[in-house]
Amino acid sequence: MTRTTTRSRPKRSQEGVALILAITTVAILAVMLTDMHETTGTAFAVSTSQRDALQAEYMAKSALNLTRLLIGKEPEVRRFIDPLYRAATGRPAPQLPVWNFIDDLLAPFCTPEDERDTLMQLGIDFGDTVGFDGLPGRCHVVAVSENGKINVNDPLFLDGERARNNVANQLFALTGGYLPESPYDALFTTQDENGTITTRLDLVAAVIDWWDRDIQRTDFDPGAGETRTGGTGTEDDSIYQLRDDGYRNKNAPLDSIQELRLIRGFSDDFWATFVEPIPNDPASRILTIYASGLVNINEASPQVLLGRVCAHAPESTLCTDPLESFKFTNLLSTIRALIPIPLFSRPEDFTNFVEGKGGSKDLYPMITGFLPEGSELLFLPIVIDEQEKAALVRSLATAARIFTIEATGVVGRSRVRIESVVNFHDRWVPPPPNTGRMPGLGVFHYYRVN
Repeated sequence: MTRTTTRSRPKRSQEGVALILAITTVAILAVMLTDMHETTGTAFAVSTSQRDALQAEYMAKSALNLTRLLIGKEPEVRRFIDPLYRAATGRPAPQLPVWNFIDDLLAPFCTPEDERDTLMQLGIDFGDTVGFDGLPGRCHVVAVSENGKINVNDPLFLDGERARNNVANQLFALTGGYLPESPYDALFTTQDENGTITTRLDLVAAVIDWWDRDIQRTDFDPGAGETRTGGTGTEDDSIYQLRDDGYRNKNAPLDSIQELRLIRGFSDDFWATFVEPIPNDPASRILTIYASGLVNINEASPQVLLGRVCAHAPESTLCTDPLESFKFTNLLSTIRALIPIPLFSRPEDFTNFVEGKGGSKDLYPMITGFLPEGSELLFLPIVIDEQEKAALVRSLATAARIFTIEATGVVGRSRVRIESVVNFHDRWVPPPPNTGRMPGLGVFHYYRVN
């Protein structure tokens, strides 16, 4: 007898379980796929961002180093201009401010290949160049001479009493201390957020006490133009100890511009007036901590130059008559706008301008030749004591040696900015054991990657 077997069909409940298992499996796989896709996408986005940030950083570094190279090679560029300048003025050409045009000069190095049509229309041919194709992004550079500002830090090449007097006289004059009624008087008669009033003399003393080496409080006598220490106690009983987060004077040179915020008197109003009138714009700054103590007359603003003059001739009309002060600053600003080349080959050229002296090729006689006699645009020349004039000349320079260079690299959505301060002064040499000559590309005083 033959036995036959039959397979029983699964029950409906079993079919439902299988369907649920299948759906659950598909859901789990979908979640895993979604998570894998999200993880992969995130990793790709992070990698792309890191790649762009690295490329942007190196584009900024390249722009920074090219700027240093161009500034270092400025004497060679000047030799081509010197004959023309001598023919026009009878004097050798001063340092050319190549850094003011650095962003335009570096455009071929910072411009992507598909955006060079304008440059090619100007006659710049990239056909034979190597290494300029396939730039991943763009770069932008701002270079500013620090020698054109008033230095409130310990000067590089001055020591002791000379250093204190240099800073005190310039800062007091810059803030309008010699004017009978200064537009800045309100800054020194108003309480700050801590309820403290800081006068000009308090401000001058606070700045010097912050970086000088002793612990004696500094006093400044504007009439004599001199500082003295030890007359009113020690720095330890200063106002900083009364704050909630009390601290002491540093008694060492400042390291960054932002450190000025710790010094008495550097309120928001003072900062916006003298330190950085335009936020995040180093070209707008009037004060600096990176300078040798000499003021570059070809780069300093008229306001800074007026303060430098008033430090040595405080009783002159330029310093006591607001109208004459305005004429001086306005005239110098107008001349610079019309003649975008260095105006002074020597410090004596500037003192001749202030005193209205010189030959036909000097600045003041040239201006009087263009303007009608008795013009209200001209300031009245002043007379500076010979001893003070000699001191004024020693405090001036016609070349920039310390620069703030801000280089920005942009690739995709990544933006990297390098802030640096570079010293090219040939009188400065590295401290032991790194003694030697100044490198051709200068040395860094400050370097920060943002």
